[in-house]
Amino acid sequence: MKQAKKTDKHPTIIKVDKTLDKYLEKNLFKEKIDKANHVLKTVGIPKFEH
Repeated sequence: MKQAKKTDKHPTIIKVDKTLDKYLEKNLFKEKIDKANHVLKTVGIPKFEH
């Protein structure tokens, strides 16, 4: 995976490894995912300054 340089002001786009697709159908960490989705629905995505 490509790492961002410390001098970069913008995040570096990283390609996702396609071998991880085998985990899509598994319910790993279901409680944490449900909690995160609830927080995103109620609070929203944080705002970042440019």
